[in-house]
Amino acid sequence: MRSTMAFAGNISPASVSVGIFSGAFMNDGNEICKMQCKVTHPVGSSNLLPLKQLISFSMIYSIFNKPLLRLLFFVILSFPLRLILDVMFGLVYRNYALIRPLEEYLGSVILTVLTLESVQVAKRMIGRRFPWENNPLKRLFIEIGVNTSVFSVVIVTLSLSINFLILKSQLIILSDEFIKTIFYLIFLVQGPAFIEFAVFLLRKWQTSLAEMEKYRKENAEYRFETLRTQVNPHFLFNSLNTLSGLVYEDREKAVGFIRELSDVYRYVLDNRSRETTQLNEEIKFIRSFVFLYQLRFDNKLNVEFAVSDSDLGRLIAPMTLQLLVENAVKHNVISVRKPLTIHISTEEGKYLTVRNNLQKKTTEVVSSEIGLKNISSRYAYLTTKPVEVTETETEFIVKVPLI
Repeated sequence: MRSTMAFAGNISPASVSVGIFSGAFMNDGNEICKMQCKVTHPVGSSNLLPLKQLISFSMIYSIFNKPLLRLLFFVILSFPLRLILDVMFGLVYRNYALIRPLEEYLGSVILTVLTLESVQVAKRMIGRRFPWENNPLKRLFIEIGVNTSVFSVVIVTLSLSINFLILKSQLIILSDEFIKTIFYLIFLVQGPAFIEFAVFLLRKWQTSLAEMEKYRKENAEYRFETLRTQVNPHFLFNSLNTLSGLVYEDREKAVGFIRELSDVYRYVLDNRSRETTQLNEEIKFIRSFVFLYQLRFDNKLNVEFAVSDSDLGRLIAPMTLQLLVENAVKHNVISVRKPLTIHISTEEGKYLTVRNNLQKKTTEVVSSEIGLKNISSRYAYLTTKPVEVTETETEFIVKVPLI
């Protein structure tokens, strides 16, 4: 009699909890896997799961999604987990035998499989009508209620069937072991729902971070491209005006001007789609760029370079120096009495510094500050080091991090 009741009542909560948890994992794993696979991995993003973990997640899901492998896994685990529960009961009840009859272990397997498959059917129905994306909190409470109901129905149905078919009784005998087991399982059966809820929120958070990073990158690229289209036509217009005067005054200088102008635009075209370029390439470009300005302003514009050879291989965003030089030329007086001096240097391989003597124009210059804002936005995407802008009574200084 006791052996048969143990078959119906003393079921391993560990076995059932593993079955329910794995079932929950399999059912919602598809949603979670799809969400994770959609997440992009932009440069500089360190908040997402690494590729190795994503592959492991997909492999585990593919294994548990196969019915035969899934059932075999639970059958194998049911026996050692049932033994663990027997040890727990042995510590509570003095006369409890650790080695139980075979039918009790079979009962654990049967209950695990029945509960697993029943919960799976219920969860698939819930998933179609109440997906996690629509209302996570509502889905959580519905799943808790359904899990408890399904588990209760399976327990009552199995117990009544055994009592009626084997014991020839229509009543369920409530032993201490049976009650304790049910009590444990009522709590354990809710665990997967909370785990699913937590995993869903984690994936949603990671997806949001990836989307924010993507939008930030696209916004920076759009603003940087807009800046290029604003700067280049204006610079070309001034250069052509200078060239038209040189053609008649000094043909040799005009030839050199055309050569340097072609080098400038070759660099611009070559680096339109690049995120970074070597500092030595940027220095070559800015020398040609400054040459064009110096022909326009004669000896009123001086540009000094103090760049360490060891830093020439470092990376910066293309056209950074052009923006800073143009910014200095635009906002300062350039005359024989007040020449503008721009000093370009590196600091211990960490920063590229551009400083100029401050001699603001008396007439107000309309400025959207798009140049400095774009540089800051661009470098915020490329590195964690900020762009530093300092204005004193005599100097305007911009420090750009080397990458």
